[in-house]
Amino acid sequence: MISHARLIAAVCLLLAACEYVVGFDYRVAAKDPKVTSGQMLRVVTDALDRAEARAWAQIDEKTGEVTFTLGAFGSGKTPSIRNVETRVLGALRYEFGERVELSCNGEPLR
Repeated sequence: MISHARLIAAVCLLLAACEYVVGFDYRVAAKDPKVTSGQMLRVVTDALDRAEARAWAQIDEKTGEVTFTLGAFGSGKTPSIRNVETRVLGALRYEFGERVELSCNGEPLR
């Protein structure tokens, strides 16, 4: 049985670790009306699966944009997040060229 003090220590450590979780919100928006949300979702989902990103993409029903979130421990973008960004952006550029835009926390990615 876990003692009360150990349980409190474990909860405190977990809460302290949560302070260092960083999240990045991504949006894929079509610049061309011929590009559908479903097409963008397929490309993003495939890229996330190949990157083993443990993230899932969904369509924002209000805007028609594809959204997903990547998280990491620490501060700033980790190399693994940068790798996922590169893979998703590359897949989008391959499939749609400049007809879509990927942004992270409101800033466009190139």
